Amino acid sequence: MNEPVLPSDWASVNDNLVGRGFTPDVYFDSGEDHLSDEMLNKLARNAELLKSNPQFTITIEGHTDSRGTDEENLALGERRAVATRDYLNSLGVAGDRIRTISYGAERPVCTEETEDCWAQNRRAHMLVTQRT
Repeated sequence: MNEPVLPSDWASVNDNLVGRGFTPDVYFDSGEDHLSDEMLNKLARNAELLKSNPQFTITIEGHTDSRGTDEENLALGERRAVATRDYLNSLGVAGDRIRTISYGAERPVCTEETEDCWAQNRRAHMLVTQRT
């Protein structure tokens, strides 16, 4: 039975994983959904931590910068989340432990209209959302 992680638990569980080397965000080039070698290496560490903690289910959120239409950004965010999920799955993290969602440009971490800011928003964000 899956038991939701209470909001008060999320930060603690996710902070614990980050303290053990989990990278919550992987970044993408503008308009792209493929993972660079650097991001693949970070995801390999994430996969090891997830496999050693099989009680956790994660959600991967796909995000984009503010350029493009809402429809384009939602589709790109979904492709980024799916690319991240598929790579984790290829490393042995069970697919039923990974949920994806796209927010497109709806939840930016930076709101300035600069390249540095846009780069921070082009990401897939991973967090624990359930405990089995």
